Amino acid sequence: MSHFLALVLIPPDATAIETEVAKLLKPYYSELTVAPYKEYLNQVAVAREVERLQQLPKQAIAKLAEDWEVAQDDLEAMAKYELDWFEDEIAGVDEKGSYRLTTINPLGKWDSYRFIQEESRESGAPLPYPCLVSTLPPVVPYALVTPDGQWHEIGMDAGIKAFARQLRGEIIPSQDETAWDLEVERLLQQYPNYLAIALDCHC
Repeated sequence: MSHFLALVLIPPDATAIETEVAKLLKPYYSELTVAPYKEYLNQVAVAREVERLQQLPKQAIAKLAEDWEVAQDDLEAMAKYELDWFEDEIAGVDEKGSYRLTTINPLGKWDSYRFIQEESRESGAPLPYPCLVSTLPPVVPYALVTPDGQWHEIGMDAGIKAFARQLRGEIIPSQDETAWDLEVERLLQQYPNYLAIALDCHC
């Protein structure tokens, strides 16, 4: 569970801001139930989890093996369980591999949010919201929702690394952060006369 800053861009003549924001965010509501679909086992994620497990002390591996009731050398089985992939949930196997049926929203990004009225800045007066995109100072949100309903984000891994970097007091951003900064700038430049709404989102 975590909080993140999202900017939502809406037309400048929008009269019902909350309604407009809700409409743009609805497809990304984590609790939105969708028609059943096949969710495939992500082999890349399994491989990454195996690599993570390989770095753990033997005592930790032994404890996980005991908890999951698998052999200590069966890291792949442990990796699947750590990724919440259980054999009794498998509905079938096809040309793409093992799958289960689910109604969880695959586009889910948030489960709640609140409007931010203003944002403090290290220098100058607080930044009030909503405001014209053209008047925004350099702001780099975790996510940006454009008026066409598209969700853009830096991504969880890069976001966590950026947060850790800031906690350590390091100034130089990663390549992912730099690329995201440029993408945000590019997107904002397309909507200079739109309103920027700031949200504190929870996921």
